[in-house]
Amino acid sequence: LAARLARSSVFIIAADGGANICRKLGLKPNVIIGDLDSLKVSTRHFFSSSTIIQITRQDNTDLEKALDYSLARKIRRITIIAATGKRLDFTLGNLSVFWNYTSRKALQFVGDGWLAQPVGRSFIAKAALGTIVSLIPFGTCSGVTLRGLRYSLTNATMRIGEIGVSNVVVKSPFSVHVKKGNMLAVLSHKNILHAGNR
Repeated sequence: LAARLARSSVFIIAADGGANICRKLGLKPNVIIGDLDSLKVSTRHFFSSSTIIQITRQDNTDLEKALDYSLARKIRRITIIAATGKRLDFTLGNLSVFWNYTSRKALQFVGDGWLAQPVGRSFIAKAALGTIVSLIPFGTCSGVTLRGLRYSLTNATMRIGEIGVSNVVVKSPFSVHVKKGNMLAVLSHKNILHAGNR
């Protein structure tokens, strides 16, 4: 899914070593940005026609540099791929960065077998029956209503640490509504047809 999303993108921004991944996937980034400490010399030469922006300050991550660049360009919808790495701290750090930017842009975070997206106040997705959906509240979420999932709720309260994982799509499209609070929807992405906020 990650490669398919990237190939269908209008504009590709590679955060530092992300350019190395782009090269492996046969994708050409429009922009390569970051402190460039992970960018291979051979990759830099290979993408010499791409815009390369080196920002050496270390008060933010390469992902933040890429997101700030997208904000400056007024890019409306952003999909972050290949940002989980092999380290838990790296993955959690990028997820926290992702969360900090969700109020400003429509963001999706695609990992190995999953897609994460903030619910906002309303989230509707078309997905094949049987698709696994986990709903993770950050703190307390109230007025939670779930439709089209095996375990439905009506105007319920969900708190961090409570059961919200491994729900299942039984009717498509399914919907999640939250009156108050922040929630992340995580879907197994093999069978996702369309997901978005309303």
